[in-house]
Amino acid sequence: MSILLSGLTLAPALAQDGVVNLGGDTFASGSSLDLSTASPRDLFAAAFSAELGGRVEGDLHATGFDVEIESQIGADLYAAGFSVHVDGPVGSDLNVTAGDFSLKEGASVAGNARIFAGAATLDAPIAGALMAKAGSLKLNGTVAGDAELTAGHITFGPDARIGGTLTYLAREPIDIPSTVAPAERIRFQKVEPGQMFDGIRNHLERPFRSFWPSVFGILSFFVVTIAFLVFVAAVAHAFAPITTQQLRAQAVEHSFRSILLGGLGLSMLVGLVPVSALTLIGIPLIPIVILLIVVVWIAGYLIGVYAVAWRVSTAFSSTPAGLTGQLVVLTVGLILFALLNFIPFLGWLANLVVIFLGLGALLQRGATLVSDRPGTREPLAEPPSAEPRPDA
Repeated sequence: MSILLSGLTLAPALAQDGVVNLGGDTFASGSSLDLSTASPRDLFAAAFSAELGGRVEGDLHATGFDVEIESQIGADLYAAGFSVHVDGPVGSDLNVTAGDFSLKEGASVAGNARIFAGAATLDAPIAGALMAKAGSLKLNGTVAGDAELTAGHITFGPDARIGGTLTYLAREPIDIPSTVAPAERIRFQKVEPGQMFDGIRNHLERPFRSFWPSVFGILSFFVVTIAFLVFVAAVAHAFAPITTQQLRAQAVEHSFRSILLGGLGLSMLVGLVPVSALTLIGIPLIPIVILLIVVVWIAGYLIGVYAVAWRVSTAFSSTPAGLTGQLVVLTVGLILFALLNFIPFLGWLANLVVIFLGLGALLQRGATLVSDRPGTREPLAEPPSAEPRPDA
């Protein structure tokens, strides 16, 4: 699906209906997409809910929460979503990743089919080979070539036929009707829960075994990270000392309100990523939004840690004096909160709350600056002038 996203960013303009043609390719997006026009080459579609019905001469790339495909596809189909349903002919290979997938009776696959789904129902003929991995799988169509099925629950309908070798991976052998495939062309492989992920894990671990971090490497990374955060804080203290102290005071004096506002603000900021992906104009802005999230995350963390460390230090000793004293307090706080990450759940929760605390202080400070700006307040009504009374 990376091909789909990269293709969408190439569109230079957005028409009113969310459809752009570029070099014969069609790019379509929106929150709800109903597309029935023909595509002379490839079609790239991304939407929360997508219904595609026009003929596609080349490949079709589709992604969304709910994807309905009735198009006649001349080449390959690539689809991903929570719910994906195909009810049209596919001219070559079919590749699907979905939570719920169905290949309906009106569909057909002229090449191979590769399916990864939580639940999959296959009622249409497949002219090539089939590889399907699912939590539950129901096959009620014909497969001309070999089939490899991996599922927690496998069932076969009355119309299921497999022309090649059937290999199925399951916890226990199942009864397979002879009409599906004769016994001499059936292969069973026992798989335990979680065993199917062992190969993936081994492939991921193998490149890193020879580079497993040493104790020195871990300590070096820890020191460099703390030093970077202290450097950022020192720059902020040097260029904006008053603002820094105001943010700290805001977090300490209104801690509960800051935590609530920080959680809400970070949720809204993270939510900009999927919102930006819904439109062609917003997709190029996704890297900027992600960078903004990182910057806000670091700023909120520094402010939150500084506020907590300053409050604790003043409770047991005098107020830290000067820039050096304040940076020492911050450094000790960063070290302690970093060590808290080694405590499962509670440590992570404490660090998340600290980020909310600092981000909430930032939001409150920003709201104060906006409200205090000249022209944002209504002028006070002037008192009525007393008219001179006529002389008696």
